[in-house]
Amino acid sequence: MAAPMPRPAPVMMATLFSRSLLMVSDPFTALEAGGVTKGSCIVSMRIMRPVHLRNLDLNLLMPLYALLKERSVTRAAQQVNLSQPAMSRAFERLREVLGDELLVGRRGRYELTARGSTLLRELELLLPRLERLWAGERFSPRHSMERVRLSMTDFAASLLLPRLMLVLAERAPGLRIEVAPPREGSFEDASAGRVDFIFSPLAAPSALRVEVLFEEDFVCLVAKAHPFAGKQFGLREYLAQGHIVIDTENGRQTLVDRPLAEAGHHRRSVLQVPFFVSGALALEGTRLVLTVPRRLATLAARHARVRTIEPPKEIRGFSYAMSWHPRLEQEPLHAWFREQVREICADL
Repeated sequence: MAAPMPRPAPVMMATLFSRSLLMVSDPFTALEAGGVTKGSCIVSMRIMRPVHLRNLDLNLLMPLYALLKERSVTRAAQQVNLSQPAMSRAFERLREVLGDELLVGRRGRYELTARGSTLLRELELLLPRLERLWAGERFSPRHSMERVRLSMTDFAASLLLPRLMLVLAERAPGLRIEVAPPREGSFEDASAGRVDFIFSPLAAPSALRVEVLFEEDFVCLVAKAHPFAGKQFGLREYLAQGHIVIDTENGRQTLVDRPLAEAGHHRRSVLQVPFFVSGALALEGTRLVLTVPRRLATLAARHARVRTIEPPKEIRGFSYAMSWHPRLEQEPLHAWFREQVREICADL
């Protein structure tokens, strides 16, 4: 359990935020600015208080954001030009009003509570909008310093990112792009606000907005010296090969292995890797087969000594889509970003 942080003198609590920002937490222990102190632990229970918009204290928004982002009272105080005692008092007010510890110390470091993580994600969207609203400004891509978080396979990254970064360098030079590889919970990440856009051929949950970007099919890559001389594998010939399998979900290359499994067939996996590019580079000098999206095969052929063979007809094409949460539907930044992606994909 975390060590306690010395409490400042009691202050009058101001009600803060709308109902959506309130939550009653499990009991947590307090945190000190300079590190986790040793000694007895004090457990406190945060109580949710009624909130009224007329009592909103906007002066606490920036300290809250700084605390959650920096995870340190000292660094947060420096960021918003407050003394450390003043930041400590603001921290105490926020914890009382929000009914949550926000930051806890574990194993010598500070971590966000679940409530703190949610608040940080929401503030990253809210604060730029408030700034534009207060200044009476419209969204300007050229002057934006915001970030967009993407989840995409290396196929999408190889195909889209070079074009996207060229477009952004010209139209939105201050925009930050953060890319994470897909994982089992990627769609849940979009719903929870941990990622803005999912680029995937897999079916998205109905709660998300989905837009098909392009249609694609598969082709087989082999080393140039591979002994198979035909233009297309039959199913029996394909299954007789050793395969490099791209692990897209639970050790399977879902769009290839699922239809085969439904028909009672399985490939012989010799090498399993998470990325298409590394798989393509591993082909040279082997008799292995790598099944990849056709556009990626074209890119790979420029950098590896490989050639293409058509796959068996049982391996079908797929739609590649962009997904996002409905809360981003009317956000100017995200609407503009979607339009850039559409423009890029129209020329693929």
